[in-house]
Amino acid sequence: MQQVTDNIYVLVIIAMTGTFILVISFLLLYVYNHNKILKQKQMLDQTEIAHQKKLMLTIFESQEEERKRIGGDLHDSVGAALSSLRLIIDSRDDFMLTSFKQDCKNIIDKVITDTRNIAHNLSPPTLSLYGLSEAITELADIACKSGTLEVIIDNQAEELLETLPHSISLGMYRVLEELMTNTLRHSFANTVHITFRATPEHLSIIYADNGIGYNEEDITKGMGLFNITNRLQIIDATHWISTGRGKGFRINILLKILL
Repeated sequence: MQQVTDNIYVLVIIAMTGTFILVISFLLLYVYNHNKILKQKQMLDQTEIAHQKKLMLTIFESQEEERKRIGGDLHDSVGAALSSLRLIIDSRDDFMLTSFKQDCKNIIDKVITDTRNIAHNLSPPTLSLYGLSEAITELADIACKSGTLEVIIDNQAEELLETLPHSISLGMYRVLEELMTNTLRHSFANTVHITFRATPEHLSIIYADNGIGYNEEDITKGMGLFNITNRLQIIDATHWISTGRGKGFRINILLKILL
């Protein structure tokens, strides 16, 4: 009888052990499959993000090509036609009053200047010819011509800026252009500081003005800041903003350098 009881205990223990092993096996299998599904989902998400970035980059490149074409047409066609008209007016002394002729020349000169500025803004030639550092300096000089703003540039990454791919340089140029436009239009600032720093792995850019700042709603709904965020995402740059009403505006941009 004792032997039968012992056998039953052994069978119960074996059954419990088997059940325990089976449960553990199912749990391990569930965890394995769950992790596998999560990894697959992460890979799909990363692929989707990469595809969206590539698509946005293609769109921006197409826009820049169109900007370049329109800018060239404005400069070559409209600018040339206006210059020719000015020469014609200047050469005709027989039927035009001197004051009227001078008024016409002044208007034409203004239209030529405006056309040249529009063409320049559509496709900045300095960026392609002389690089990002010179293009940003020129951008700052143009902003300073308003007479209400001083732009101070501290560039300690000039060599690195000149080695950036054109798509990255163009993206950074457009971001800084948008930031300066926002400052001139909305901030009532009189000083902007732009700082460039280089490390072996990153390019750091700090843009700061001493204007009235933005509240959270301005940052969320502002189209300019939305465009800035999109451009930075496309070039794989991270950023964070520090601002508030009466506190000025500051954006830190960190671009990873691919070695």
